[in-house]
Amino acid sequence: MSSFGLFAQDANNCDVNLSLEHDYVTARNYDEALTYWNKLIKDCPKHSEAIYADGTKIYKYKAKAAKKKGDAAKEKEYLNTLIGLYDKWLEYFPNSKHKAKIYHDKGLVMLNGKTAGSEELYSIFSQAYNMDKSKFTNPKAIYGYFSAAVDMYKNGKLNFEDLINHYDELTGSIEKLSEKYTVEMEKLQKKEDAGELTKKEEKKLKGIRKNLPVYAKIANNMDLILGELGDCTHLVPLYNKNYEANKEDTGWLRKAARNLSNKDCSNDPIFEKLVVQLDRLEPTFSSKKFLGILNEKKGNISKAVNYYKEAIQLADKAYDKANLYFKLARLSEKRGQKSQARTYAYKALEYKPSMGSAYLLIARLIAGSANACGDTEFNKRATYWLAANFADKAAKVDPTVAKRARKIAANYRAKAPTKTDVFMKGMSGKSIPMKCWIGGSVKVPY
Repeated sequence: MSSFGLFAQDANNCDVNLSLEHDYVTARNYDEALTYWNKLIKDCPKHSEAIYADGTKIYKYKAKAAKKKGDAAKEKEYLNTLIGLYDKWLEYFPNSKHKAKIYHDKGLVMLNGKTAGSEELYSIFSQAYNMDKSKFTNPKAIYGYFSAAVDMYKNGKLNFEDLINHYDELTGSIEKLSEKYTVEMEKLQKKEDAGELTKKEEKKLKGIRKNLPVYAKIANNMDLILGELGDCTHLVPLYNKNYEANKEDTGWLRKAARNLSNKDCSNDPIFEKLVVQLDRLEPTFSSKKFLGILNEKKGNISKAVNYYKEAIQLADKAYDKANLYFKLARLSEKRGQKSQARTYAYKALEYKPSMGSAYLLIARLIAGSANACGDTEFNKRATYWLAANFADKAAKVDPTVAKRARKIAANYRAKAPTKTDVFMKGMSGKSIPMKCWIGGSVKVPY
């Protein structure tokens, strides 16, 4: 009875200290929190996972503060403490529901602090990714994992097929994350335009706009570090070698076709063999899209258009429909069908309102028709104001193209009538009707 009483008292002390410590962490008063946290880690290391969750916050803060002060020794000390905390968390709570995130965060700390080699990083990130792919969302972690995989391949510790599988999976993860955050952003942008955003939503929208371009940059950087390993001279032999063993596996066929398409290897005979077989086994959105790409590459544009339209009908996701309509818009643009290209671009925007590339395509079409659609020199140059307006829309809705779109808009406005031209013609604030396929009007700036 006496022992039980002491145990209950100790447990009570742990609860009290944890409550006090957590309140200080919530208030971001980390120095005060550390006083109680030190007691917890010494006397009650198995009491609660919250001890480790709070401890990692404390030492992340301290490492960041040390780095800001330029104290490299202290920063390293805090990072090592942080890594040790993740290890203890896993040791004392081996069945934690946060296990995947613990590995993910530990790997990220080691990557940022440069405290581990490629082999160790690859091992830690692999565990995190394979436990729960949905939680592996940090763009730096995704890049760090793939970079470690490339190093492992170069050091002879990973075969080429596994490396390409990593590339396929991780670029697929980036696409899914980009799609998810794009949908969220579009919903929030509607509320923003209506003036209905809460402070919390405003903060979330700002974060998404900041992170979406990062995902695009990470995908580009992954292509750069993969380098020539990801070109047709490496991929074609790989898929030729493995075709017979996998020709009934629709997942493998789809992945192989996707990689060959992304790397512009769609003119090789293996690509045709893959997509024809995929369409025979499983005629879906993917197979029809790949058949469209195949025929576009061959110059069979009418067939390509028909396959893309079939793919649109079979697509479940708005994101996929938007991308296919944009493909059709690009094809029409190449064929000089400007009105049709604009129609397809608007269809793409129906399914993905934040597709800045569609607005830029419309801007390009309009700017390219300035001479053909204007009846006076002033009106011809006024067309560039309309083109600039569409480039502005691209910058507003799509953070992944915003920087480029603003430059394009500025370039168009530089070609439009000057302030002096507007004054001399007495056109300030007037509307100019747009001729030929453009239609509508553009308002002259005051």
